Amino acid sequence: MSLISRLQAALSVVFVLTTVSAISVSAQTQTAAGTYPTSTIPRADSTSEPKKVEATKSSTASAENTALPDKTAEINVEKESSVTRGASAPSTATEPRSETATAPRSQPTPTDEWQFLFSPYFWMAGLHGTTGGPNRTVQVDESFGDIFESLKFAFMGVFEAHKNKWAIQTDVEYVSLEDENATPGPLFSSATAKIKTFVFTPEVGYKIYSDPDKGSFVQVLGGTRIWHISADLNFNAGLLPAVQIKNSRSWVDGVVGMRGKAALSEKFFFMGRFDVGGGGSKFTYQLFGGLGYNLNKKVALIGGYRVLDVNYDKNNFLYDTNQRGPIMGVGFRF
Repeated sequence: MSLISRLQAALSVVFVLTTVSAISVSAQTQTAAGTYPTSTIPRADSTSEPKKVEATKSSTASAENTALPDKTAEINVEKESSVTRGASAPSTATEPRSETATAPRSQPTPTDEWQFLFSPYFWMAGLHGTTGGPNRTVQVDESFGDIFESLKFAFMGVFEAHKNKWAIQTDVEYVSLEDENATPGPLFSSATAKIKTFVFTPEVGYKIYSDPDKGSFVQVLGGTRIWHISADLNFNAGLLPAVQIKNSRSWVDGVVGMRGKAALSEKFFFMGRFDVGGGGSKFTYQLFGGLGYNLNKKVALIGGYRVLDVNYDKNNFLYDTNQRGPIMGVGFRF
């Protein structure tokens, strides 16, 4: 083979090897560029964009992804997560809140609910008047100084229930007295009087004036006063022989009146009441005035003066008496 023929054969081999090498390098480059998925490339919002622009964006994105593949993937994952959350549940950041759901429920004012008050008290009342049966009466005169010697037993208390302008009040009093110095008159040497008094006063009240901020009010009252009186009189022998008289009577009086409370300061207040009535008796009335001191919102101390008068003279029984004296109590609100 001539030299020229050999040179041509050698050039042919070199050309074939060069072509094969170029094809191999081109294939490896395409494979390296395709190792990152195209899903990491943001998708165009419009499908009508020209393919040329899309190809240009893809090439640019491929070059950027090649430099920072992890950052791009992180951004795209966050976008896809946000889109997924938006599709599955509404965003709480932009969701308007209901005023009804977020606003606290309105609480009823104290006057819209029943309120209760219990006030046990001790009335150091003297007993003055006349009591007895047919043709046999005694004068009873127990002063405040004599009350501790004459008092045998006593229970006294007031229970109240309030709602809005209405009130229900019950006053219970039971007193047992024994007077060994009763005046029997000129026919007997001495007399002993044992008197038991039970007075129950249920009433309904309505406020005609009220200042809840200060706790002041004026209230009209109407109700009944139920009496039960038991008298055991022992007349010791004098000009006449000894006589023992036992009588008991029960009756009901209708009563009307008013009561009120005025705040003098944050702690001190004034209370007063009066009522008049009759029916079972000829006449009855009651007066009370006193001062109170609030220990706290639930407990208060009360002190004052009270008068209770009744004149009953029916069915051969006389009970014309007046009870009066200091009174002290404690009020519990709940």
